[in-house]
Order: sequence, then C-alpha cells, then structure tokens
Amino acid sequence: MKPGVYCAILSAVWLIVMPATGVAQSSDVTFQVPVNVTRLSSDITKVEVFCEITSSALPALAGQGSAGKARSQVDLTPSAGQVVQTVAVVVPIPSLDTSGGKTSATYQCTFTGFSQSRQQWARFDAAATVAAFRLSPTPADLTGSFTW
Repeated sequence: MKPGVYCAILSAVWLIVMPATGVAQSSDVTFQVPVNVTRLSSDITKVEVFCEITSSALPALAGQGSAGKARSQVDLTPSAGQVVQTVAVVVPIPSLDTSGGKTSATYQCTFTGFSQSRQQWARFDAAATVAAFRLSPTPADLTGSFTW
C-alpha cells in the first residue's frame, strides 16, 4: 500500500490597520491549512506546516532572515500514522511599509516530516531516497498572492 498525502484549500485571513502614511501597525496573517496526511512511516514523529510570506513591504527584522520575508510554522504529532486536521499558521507582521506602491505579497506553505531514527527534517516526496519521507502523490506546496 502506498503512502498518501491529500491537501485541500489554503485560505489566508489578515487584518492590517493602515494609517495615511502607508506604514501599517503590527498585525498577523493567519493561514488556515487543511492537512490530510495518511499512511506515514512510524519513523515520522512530527509533521511541520511552514508558511512564508514574501513582500517588499516587509522590513528586515532581527531573527527573521532577510528583508521582505516573514515566516512561521506549526508542528503536528501524527496519531496512528496520520495527521488529519486544519491548522492555523499565524505569521506575525510586526510592521509593514506600503509606501511607494509596495502592496503585493506572495505566500508559500510547505510540508515536512521529522524522522526519529535519522534525527532529520525533510520534505515529503514521491521520489525521496529515504523511505520515511516517501509519500505519493508528492504533497504540493500551497502558494498564492494577495495585496496588503
């Protein structure tokens, strides 16, 4: 029996309070991500949903990497070799500068697993060389765009 992964709709909900100057107050972007990952190897002890937003309106922040990116993740624990639930991934947006027309953003959410025996995180893939990470079909990244 082949492992299976099924992902449904990704929806983003955000609220940005925008003063006249084009610099927004802090806020969050919340992605509601339905996860339906079944027939996981017993070696997979965690499943991670990782979401990243890319926008020129995002400034560089300490500990968040390069300018223009904001990210967050949620780790889930499989039960009986599966994770079937909708998870809220909250990406904090401490500040935003939409001046000069910087209003577009893109997002990407990915799925990875943690192998207990290898002590390693990796993406699930139908062609993975490590059997624990081999899922068919390969879970598709969830991507899209929005305007602040």
